[in-house]
Amino acid sequence: MKAGALLNGKKTGRSDRIWELDFLRGVCVLLMIFDHTMFDIGFLFADAWKAVGKESLTAIVNLAASYYKNSALRHTTQNIVVWIFALLCGISCSFSRNNLKRGVQAAIISAIITVVTYFMNETVKFGILHMFAFAILFWWLIDTLCCHKKMITAGVCLFLGIMIIVVNDALMDVYVDNKTAFASDSSLYFIGEFMIGKPSGFTSSDYYPIFPTVGYMLLGATAAVILYPKKKSLLPWLGKYDWHAPFSFWGKIAIWVYALHQVAVVVILALISFLFITPGDFVVI
Repeated sequence: MKAGALLNGKKTGRSDRIWELDFLRGVCVLLMIFDHTMFDIGFLFADAWKAVGKESLTAIVNLAASYYKNSALRHTTQNIVVWIFALLCGISCSFSRNNLKRGVQAAIISAIITVVTYFMNETVKFGILHMFAFAILFWWLIDTLCCHKKMITAGVCLFLGIMIIVVNDALMDVYVDNKTAFASDSSLYFIGEFMIGKPSGFTSSDYYPIFPTVGYMLLGATAAVILYPKKKSLLPWLGKYDWHAPFSFWGKIAIWVYALHQVAVVVILALISFLFITPGDFVVI
């Protein structure tokens, strides 16, 4: 199986792909890379770059660590990107011939990420790939219990998706001001975003919980049955001439970007620092 097939759920042959899904996924991937690059500049390299004493470097660090991090644009875009990722994951489940295999592969890669980040003191306990692994396997279980009947599976996904989102919103309202409530059990950190910031001491360098994220994924799985019954592009005429290729490329290899981009970004920034900013010092080593 080629790289893009794991999360995309389609064979990678040109005629098999739905261009708008790869395009949207690619745009989201590039936005994710940009966001994490700004995070690394604003926190991993901030002190060393500020110590150089150049106003331009200080301005870049402040932009990344303060203005960008706290901007309404970032928070809004981040939520939209996560929703799109989840919806696309759900749509792709309807296209795949073997979601069990996809889910297990994603789970294995997620476990490797957790182990590697643990030794880097930046542990990812339940990040976006962990969530996707759970979501894919959850969809596979639903589809199996529904005897692979598309309409029944879609109906169950619609019901569960709405319930997950509604329950999460309700729990956030209940527990947001109660510092000793449900979130005191840190072993349940993966369940919902209402757990964040409570006295459980939970931390994760990347965090995308089951509630509500998987809810959006299940809604995507429902939408796939309605929008792509024949598994063909809705806008074939708009996808002509491959204008979208620079973005679609990243969408096709999304699984590997999820797994490797943070390491690649840190290595590139460390090399830039070593060569041009802090000569002889990689900063993070």
